[in-house]
Amino acid sequence: MSAAVDGCDYVRVDQDGGVVATVVIDRPHKRNALDRAGWHALGAALTRLAADKTLRCLIVTGVPGAFCAGDDIPAFAAVQDDPAARRDYWDTIMRCYAAISAVPFPVIAAIDGPCIGGGCTLALRADFRVAGQGASFAVPPARLGLVYPADSTALLAHIVGDSFARYMLYAGQKIDAARAVAAGLAMGSGESSGLGAARELAKDFAHSAPLSVRASKLALNAVANGTLDLVRSEVEQLSHQAEQSADRREGTAAFKAKRLPKFSGN
Repeated sequence: MSAAVDGCDYVRVDQDGGVVATVVIDRPHKRNALDRAGWHALGAALTRLAADKTLRCLIVTGVPGAFCAGDDIPAFAAVQDDPAARRDYWDTIMRCYAAISAVPFPVIAAIDGPCIGGGCTLALRADFRVAGQGASFAVPPARLGLVYPADSTALLAHIVGDSFARYMLYAGQKIDAARAVAAGLAMGSGESSGLGAARELAKDFAHSAPLSVRASKLALNAVANGTLDLVRSEVEQLSHQAEQSADRREGTAAFKAKRLPKFSGN
């Protein structure tokens, strides 16, 4: 089943009742660049799906030919002379970034074609970036006279290392799929379609215990942000919850029976 989100006809959610949902940006004439309505709809979709207890993985992608070219520059430029509108637009983008970071289960960015600017920032906040052969990446604020957000800069450096992050930010040039994979920015798909490879990767999480994955993601995100001490108690609480859970009993039974576990998230 496919449905548009919050009246935005180019952001839709594809769900078939399984454990994986796909959020699709479908605005090919703009290379899937997002205006304010698109950022709002994407953030709303991510927030809603994050609360879905049946899901084990989320894929974010664009229609074939592009992942996301970032912000719709003319749309953003149109509000530059209105401080209140500009702040609202910017805050909408930031809420979308926060929404993808807050998804408690694995998020995969399936990247075919350009992944540029805000689109690259979006992909950085996923757990995995799977690149098709035609994928390309760029962080171009230096070519637009803008400044990349500090937290996104830190995340980029955490993923690709200091030197390569400096190159991407200082030069603002496109990085092809092979170079992105070599730098650790993306995983290679081994095929032309990043989406196809993302769907295969998603299968690896179908039989994992949700509480375990949630605790691991919480801790790993905190490591990336330098805030591990702030979440230690929450991770410990999740550990105690997992020890008393039906899923822990199911995991033990499945191990003894040498079968795949059927976790419920309880």
